[in-house]
Amino acid sequence: MSNKSKRKNTRQVAKQKRRRTPSNLSLAVPSQPLPPDFKISAAILHLAEPLRTLYREPHRLQAIISITVMAWNIALFPDEEQSHVQGMLLESLPPQLGGEDVGVLLSTIDTLIARKKLLYPHVREYILTHNLSLADNTVTLTVADFSVR
Repeated sequence: MSNKSKRKNTRQVAKQKRRRTPSNLSLAVPSQPLPPDFKISAAILHLAEPLRTLYREPHRLQAIISITVMAWNIALFPDEEQSHVQGMLLESLPPQLGGEDVGVLLSTIDTLIARKKLLYPHVREYILTHNLSLADNTVTLTVADFSVR
Protein backbone atom coordinates (compact mmCIF):
# COMPACT_ATOMS: atom_id res chain seq x y z
CA MET A 1 0.00 0.00 0.00
CA SER A 2 1.42 3.40 -0.93
CA ASN A 3 2.02 6.14 1.66
CA LYS A 4 -0.81 8.17 0.15
CA SER A 5 -3.19 5.23 0.49
CA LYS A 6 -2.07 4.65 4.08
CA ARG A 7 -2.71 8.32 4.98
CA LYS A 8 -6.13 8.22 3.32
CA ASN A 9 -6.99 5.00 5.16
CA THR A 10 -5.81 6.51 8.46
CA ARG A 11 -8.00 9.59 7.86
CA GLN A 12 -11.02 7.40 7.13
CA VAL A 13 -10.46 5.30 10.26
CA ALA A 14 -10.02 8.47 12.31
CA LYS A 15 -13.26 9.95 11.00
CA GLN A 16 -15.11 6.74 11.84
CA LYS A 17 -13.64 6.65 15.35
CA ARG A 18 -14.39 10.34 15.84
CA ARG A 19 -18.02 9.66 15.05
CA ARG A 20 -18.07 6.77 17.55
CA THR A 21 -15.82 8.20 20.26
CA PRO A 22 -17.77 10.19 22.84
CA SER A 23 -15.79 12.95 24.43
CA ASN A 24 -15.49 12.90 28.18
CA LEU A 25 -14.67 16.60 28.41
CA SER A 26 -17.28 18.80 29.94
CA LEU A 27 -19.04 21.39 27.79
CA ALA A 28 -20.76 22.88 30.80
CA VAL A 29 -20.36 26.55 31.54
CA PRO A 30 -17.92 26.92 34.44
CA SER A 31 -19.31 27.84 37.84
CA GLN A 32 -17.02 30.86 38.23
CA PRO A 33 -17.39 33.51 35.51
CA LEU A 34 -14.27 35.03 34.06
CA PRO A 35 -13.66 38.74 34.60
CA PRO A 36 -14.87 40.94 31.72
CA ASP A 37 -11.31 42.07 30.94
CA PHE A 38 -9.95 38.54 30.46
CA LYS A 39 -6.89 37.87 28.40
CA ILE A 40 -6.73 35.39 25.53
CA SER A 41 -4.05 33.47 27.43
CA ALA A 42 -6.41 33.09 30.39
CA ALA A 43 -9.17 31.94 28.03
CA ILE A 44 -6.88 29.26 26.54
CA LEU A 45 -5.94 27.99 29.99
CA HIS A 46 -9.62 27.98 30.93
CA LEU A 47 -10.61 26.02 27.80
CA ALA A 48 -7.89 23.47 28.50
CA GLU A 49 -8.79 23.09 32.18
CA PRO A 50 -10.63 19.72 31.86
CA LEU A 51 -7.55 18.23 30.20
CA ARG A 52 -5.11 20.01 32.50
CA THR A 53 -6.74 18.38 35.52
CA LEU A 54 -6.20 14.94 33.98
CA TYR A 55 -2.58 15.36 32.91
CA ARG A 56 0.01 17.22 34.98
CA GLU A 57 3.30 16.21 33.34
CA PRO A 58 5.07 19.17 31.67
CA HIS A 59 5.31 17.55 28.22
CA ARG A 60 1.60 16.70 28.32
CA LEU A 61 0.68 20.24 29.39
CA GLN A 62 2.68 21.59 26.45
CA ALA A 63 0.74 19.30 24.09
CA ILE A 64 -2.61 20.19 25.70
CA ILE A 65 -2.00 23.91 25.29
CA SER A 66 -0.83 23.46 21.69
CA ILE A 67 -3.95 21.44 20.84
CA THR A 68 -6.15 24.02 22.59
CA VAL A 69 -4.56 26.86 20.60
CA MET A 70 -5.06 24.84 17.42
CA ALA A 71 -8.73 24.27 18.28
CA TRP A 72 -9.20 27.96 19.14
CA ASN A 73 -7.86 29.00 15.75
CA ILE A 74 -9.90 26.38 13.87
CA ALA A 75 -13.03 27.64 15.65
CA LEU A 76 -12.51 31.02 13.99
CA PHE A 77 -13.18 29.49 10.56
CA PRO A 78 -16.75 29.20 9.30
CA ASP A 79 -18.34 25.88 10.32
CA GLU A 80 -18.34 24.56 6.75
CA GLU A 81 -14.55 25.10 6.45
CA GLN A 82 -13.51 23.60 9.79
CA SER A 83 -13.48 19.99 8.57
CA HIS A 84 -11.24 21.03 5.66
CA VAL A 85 -8.81 22.69 8.08
CA GLN A 86 -8.83 19.55 10.24
CA GLY A 87 -8.15 17.49 7.10
CA MET A 88 -5.08 19.63 6.40
CA LEU A 89 -3.97 18.96 9.97
CA LEU A 90 -4.37 15.21 9.44
CA GLU A 91 -2.13 15.32 6.39
CA SER A 92 0.67 16.87 8.46
CA LEU A 93 0.55 14.31 11.28
CA PRO A 94 3.35 11.76 11.56
CA PRO A 95 2.52 8.57 9.65
CA GLN A 96 3.23 6.38 12.70
CA LEU A 97 0.12 7.70 14.48
CA GLY A 98 -2.59 5.07 14.41
CA GLY A 99 -6.23 5.59 13.55
CA GLU A 100 -7.29 5.47 17.20
CA ASP A 101 -4.76 8.17 18.16
CA VAL A 102 -5.93 10.38 15.31
CA GLY A 103 -9.56 9.76 16.28
CA VAL A 104 -8.90 10.80 19.88
CA LEU A 105 -7.04 13.90 18.70
CA LEU A 106 -9.89 14.95 16.39
CA SER A 107 -12.49 14.25 19.07
CA THR A 108 -10.54 16.38 21.54
CA ILE A 109 -10.22 19.21 19.01
CA ASP A 110 -13.96 19.04 18.29
CA THR A 111 -14.74 19.26 22.01
CA LEU A 112 -12.38 22.20 22.49
CA ILE A 113 -13.94 23.98 19.49
CA ALA A 114 -17.37 23.46 21.04
CA ARG A 115 -16.13 24.85 24.38
CA LYS A 116 -14.66 27.89 22.62
CA LYS A 117 -17.95 28.54 20.82
CA LEU A 118 -19.88 28.12 24.06
CA LEU A 119 -17.67 30.21 26.32
CA TYR A 120 -16.22 32.80 23.92
CA PRO A 121 -18.52 32.99 20.89
CA HIS A 122 -17.73 36.63 20.11
CA VAL A 123 -13.97 36.56 20.67
CA ARG A 124 -12.34 36.71 17.23
CA GLU A 125 -8.63 36.75 18.03
CA TYR A 126 -6.30 34.49 16.03
CA ILE A 127 -3.37 33.20 18.05
CA LEU A 128 -0.10 33.56 16.17
CA THR A 129 2.29 32.18 18.79
CA HIS A 130 2.20 31.02 22.36
CA ASN A 131 4.72 30.30 25.08
CA LEU A 132 4.02 28.13 28.10
CA SER A 133 6.23 28.18 31.17
CA LEU A 134 5.93 25.94 34.18
CA ALA A 135 7.64 26.80 37.45
CA ASP A 136 6.82 25.79 41.01
CA ASN A 137 3.40 24.39 40.05
CA THR A 138 2.55 27.70 38.36
CA VAL A 139 1.48 27.72 34.73
CA THR A 140 2.10 30.91 32.76
CA LEU A 141 0.93 31.32 29.19
CA THR A 142 1.69 34.23 26.91
CA VAL A 143 0.18 34.60 23.46
CA ALA A 144 0.57 36.87 20.47
CA ASP A 145 -2.73 37.35 18.68
CA PHE A 146 -4.52 39.56 16.19
CA SER A 147 -8.14 40.34 15.59
CA VAL A 148 -10.01 38.72 12.68
CA ARG A 149 -13.32 40.45 12.14
